[in-house]
Amino acid sequence: MRRVKRLLLAVLLGVASLAVLAAEPRAWQQLSAEQQAMLAPFAGQWPNLPPEQQAQLLSNAERLRDLPPEQRERVIARMEAWLALPAEQRARLRERWQAFRQLPPEEQQRLRRTFHRFRALPPEERERLRAAFEAMSPEERRAFLLGAESQRLADTARRVFAFVPPEQREATWQMLRDLAPEDRERLRRLVQRMPPWQREELRQALLQRAPETRGAYLRERLGEG
Repeated sequence: MRRVKRLLLAVLLGVASLAVLAAEPRAWQQLSAEQQAMLAPFAGQWPNLPPEQQAQLLSNAERLRDLPPEQRERVIARMEAWLALPAEQRARLRERWQAFRQLPPEEQQRLRRTFHRFRALPPEERERLRAAFEAMSPEERRAFLLGAESQRLADTARRVFAFVPPEQREATWQMLRDLAPEDRERLRRLVQRMPPWQREELRQALLQRAPETRGAYLRERLGEG
């Protein structure tokens, strides 16, 4: 069951689906001759593309330059497919990518591995999993996401702290949820060489602090100023 949940979450997040970029609009005439050659299939629609899509294509063009011709054609086909998606669907994919970026590094790696396993499944199995998610009601989807997040936070708490009393689990998970991703990484680094009793002292110290001060406290404990 947990494997199915992770597969569904990988489908939902759309790992490896896109990179979201923000930039100023660029006129086609401002591109170099090499960039224009790489992006020739998009010349006609270039003036109508939002700045972030122009930036994404330019970023991809840099990578396209060193690819063999056949691989370059496949990448261009994927880029064209992305641009052909409805604006609402692209917006949803951006949101999912941002949600993925907020996960701790080890969770990102776990989801990438899960996504690759999902891609290796037979087509009918992949379609079954997609259909299972699509068949959920909005309430069921929210419950699924909350359950996945709670499981992630519980896993993180088990790795970071020696023990979390049942009556303090929700407060501890909320504390982890409130930490910025870089501060969660600092917390993991800080506890690596701590015995269990020091980890518990640290957990209590974090719970007693206001959420907006916890990042500074972790930086201070690590000697980062």
